[in-house]
Amino acid sequence: MKTMSFGLLGQSTALHSMVCQSILVLICLVCYGCGGLSGAEFVFDDTVAIVKNKDVNALPTNWTAIFTHDFWGASLLSSDSHKSFRPLTTLMFHCEYALLGLTAAHMKFLNLLLHCVNTLLMWRLVRSLYVVEINGERWAIISAALFAAHPIHTEAVSGIVGRAELMFGMIHLLCLLLTVANTGKHSPHSICLILTLTAVGMLFKESAVTIPMSCVLMDYFQNGFYHLSLKDQGRILRTRISYIVYILGTSALLTARLWWQNFESPKFKEVDNPIAHNDHILTRVLSQQYLLVMNLWLMLCPHWLCYDWALGCVKLVTSIWDLRLQGVIGFYSILLTALMNFRRLPGMMLGLGLMIIPFLPASGIIRVGFVIAERTLYVPSIGFCLLSIYGFLYWYDYNIHKPFWRTVMQTLLMLLFAVMMVRTRQRATDWLNEDQLFKSALEVCPDNAKVHYNIARLATDTGNNTKAFQHYHYAIELYPEYEAALMNLGNLYREHGQLQTAEKYIRMALQVFPAFPAAWMNLGIVQSAQRKYDQARTSYEKALKYRSNFAVCYYNIGNLYLEQKLYAEALHHWQHAVTLNPRQPKAWANILTMLDNRSLYDDALRISDQALRHLPNEMSILFIRANVLGKLKHYVEAETLYKRVIQLDPHNMLYYSNLGVLYHRWDKVQEAIEAYRTAISINGARATTARENLSKLLKRLEREAQVTER
Repeated sequence: MKTMSFGLLGQSTALHSMVCQSILVLICLVCYGCGGLSGAEFVFDDTVAIVKNKDVNALPTNWTAIFTHDFWGASLLSSDSHKSFRPLTTLMFHCEYALLGLTAAHMKFLNLLLHCVNTLLMWRLVRSLYVVEINGERWAIISAALFAAHPIHTEAVSGIVGRAELMFGMIHLLCLLLTVANTGKHSPHSICLILTLTAVGMLFKESAVTIPMSCVLMDYFQNGFYHLSLKDQGRILRTRISYIVYILGTSALLTARLWWQNFESPKFKEVDNPIAHNDHILTRVLSQQYLLVMNLWLMLCPHWLCYDWALGCVKLVTSIWDLRLQGVIGFYSILLTALMNFRRLPGMMLGLGLMIIPFLPASGIIRVGFVIAERTLYVPSIGFCLLSIYGFLYWYDYNIHKPFWRTVMQTLLMLLFAVMMVRTRQRATDWLNEDQLFKSALEVCPDNAKVHYNIARLATDTGNNTKAFQHYHYAIELYPEYEAALMNLGNLYREHGQLQTAEKYIRMALQVFPAFPAAWMNLGIVQSAQRKYDQARTSYEKALKYRSNFAVCYYNIGNLYLEQKLYAEALHHWQHAVTLNPRQPKAWANILTMLDNRSLYDDALRISDQALRHLPNEMSILFIRANVLGKLKHYVEAETLYKRVIQLDPHNMLYYSNLGVLYHRWDKVQEAIEAYRTAISINGARATTARENLSKLLKRLEREAQVTER
């Protein structure tokens, strides 16, 4: 009977655990709406880190580049690099691209699965803690549910680049679980494994360097060292072997990481982090302290969420009399009170520590390229969830003899979870595309110049130039030294033929940032359009002075020489452009067009082969190659290529027109007539060649019919 009862107890426990885990996964799926990911797009940082990153979307795999470039694809030793070295995250993206292609939906879905795993690890961690004051099982399920549903996680889960945070979170939780499992033991294998996992975690996200500190904190509370006198605690901290090894290991890993980037610091612009660039020490210190409270507030009340908190979202704190500092005083008062009572409330101190330690790299100790980044709160929220539910259950058990208040607290907790799940799902919807994301940011930070800049950039891409002009001007009004907005506005005026106005704004950008290679190149484009060829050449040379491997600039220099009919020089610069960056379709197309026009057909076929290795589906290259093959009377191969580009772009009049010419030469009369008529139906005003050729072909058929009748 005893054996049976223990068996039933084990089955009941296993069933209970399975139900708990199923509920947690269901909360994650409901919050992020896995079924709604089919229309997901790459948004904001995803575009730079994934879509435009050759380390991600180039095959075969360039292992050297992945392990020597930063997260955004620039050389780690370049002066322009942000020094964010996350090669394993980049490698994950690359493997997904190689296996499944560049699709935002499946990448976001993998992020969601990782969040589910982290939620279950969170549940397992809290369940394994020995907490005297409260019931550990209740603490585990409620804190893990809060972790699953918290809206502050939306950027990390719904933004694909948040993969770095998710992997950091997973490794962080695994190391904490290892620490708890080895409580009271001196296991060198466990210590080595934690340091190894830390090293791996740093290759996903630099902040993983804080993992050993979190493990020391966990070990400290799990072994009950907080009960000892301060003198005995100090002795343990100085003599405990595992702590010494963690300190030495962390120092070695941090040194190796800095050595890999040649001990160079990243150079961020004021537009990225105005607080860090402020000249007044008092303003920097006060503003940074206020940011700590802001981050805490975002976890407490995640209603105001924004993808970019840079310009205009958080005003600088310039005086000690600023009323916002009351929040800072309140925060440090609570922290001091907690420290004074840490023996009585160990769960509270553990939660505080696990919230603070992972956040240290983003706390302003080192200069970072953001004001507030919500995804950096993903791992600190582990401590926040522990702290929140610890506080809730402490008061819940305190009111054990007051059933009314316990019912009220239960109701409020359920209401809180419902509100957070709705908010998370709403926020996840914002991250499906850039239009929704930017609109939501404007509601939170209407005076954020970067938000207006991004709205204008998106409007330009979608052809809404009126909206683009409006928001570029507004961004500059909010931040007159916004060099990227000034340059882009100049480019927009250039596209509308207002060259003098375009030159004015681009020169304003160069006044703000004289070493701005893209602005010098765009100034050269404007000057070339004004036929100021010597001035344009000088501007291009300055662009290359600040960025020697500027492939697009070499392409535009080639265009400059083409306008001056210096064909050899033009061809040389286009070839140099594709040597530096083989994924430049316009440069390849110009090279092939010039070879085609000069009847160098064999060279054109050879070069087009090279181009298609890098850009296998580039329509301009396929189209020119088809034209050359047609001239060489390789009709079958040319027809195949024409049909391929038509399949890629079925509404292009020129493709049908040239296919008609091919059939005309091939003496496939009916196919030629059909192709010409399709071209005319797509764009009758521009299909002059198709119309003339069709007229000639019909007249020829008419004459042949008359001859046959005679």
